[in-house]
Amino acid sequence: MGKTINQARFNGLKFLFLALYFAILTIERVISLVVCFTSDMSTLDTLDYYMIALTIFAIFGAYVMAVMKCTDAAKRQDNEDFKPNEDVFGNLAIAAGILLLGGMVHTRGSIPVMQFISYGMILISMALHTVQNIKLHKSADKKWLSFAYIVAYSMSIPVVYHTSIELAYLFIPIEAVVSAGMVALFTIMLSRFYDGDGESDFSILPFMVALFGDFTVLVLRWHEEVNVFVLIFICVTSVLWFAGNILCIKRR
Repeated sequence: MGKTINQARFNGLKFLFLALYFAILTIERVISLVVCFTSDMSTLDTLDYYMIALTIFAIFGAYVMAVMKCTDAAKRQDNEDFKPNEDVFGNLAIAAGILLLGGMVHTRGSIPVMQFISYGMILISMALHTVQNIKLHKSADKKWLSFAYIVAYSMSIPVVYHTSIELAYLFIPIEAVVSAGMVALFTIMLSRFYDGDGESDFSILPFMVALFGDFTVLVLRWHEEVNVFVLIFICVTSVLWFAGNILCIKRR
């Protein structure tokens, strides 16, 4: 009975911090959209319209996904195969990733502090999931390494900005594709993280996309501005990926 209550508390806290992530980032994105639509629209360029459209899609897409999946999970509560932790949190992770698409573009009126606070909420939820699964399944080393790797990966996703470099016509589409692609891969990793026991398989595909994607983005804009944040976290991601694979090999 005590163990059941303890798990319920963990799930409740995980859900709370995920909900705070949704609430804070949604408010920030809506504020940004209001700033965009109340500004001089004639000064907006193609990239601005792309970022606005992506933000609108991300907000609506995230909540449609969350409502549909949570409603479906609620209907299946009486099913013997229903697993609240996996069914609810894995689907919420997908909705969180969709919303993140709109958070990784620097629209007018963006509030970075609110964005970082919202991301902090989802990291706390992930940390709680890690602690919960260590209590249930042990293997603390791999679980904390998995947590650190997924967090570092998320931090290495480049935000889409305007640029004045000569190759802007090439850089902007590449950065947009790299950013959206890495968000999609992070979302898959996050969903599997919640669906399973808090461990990553340290797959090579997401890592290589991040490595070559970030390298391309960093090199193209190197002479205008070095994105130190992305540079640091892609290095951290690389170290953790190698460490994770070494640990996996030792356990075979």
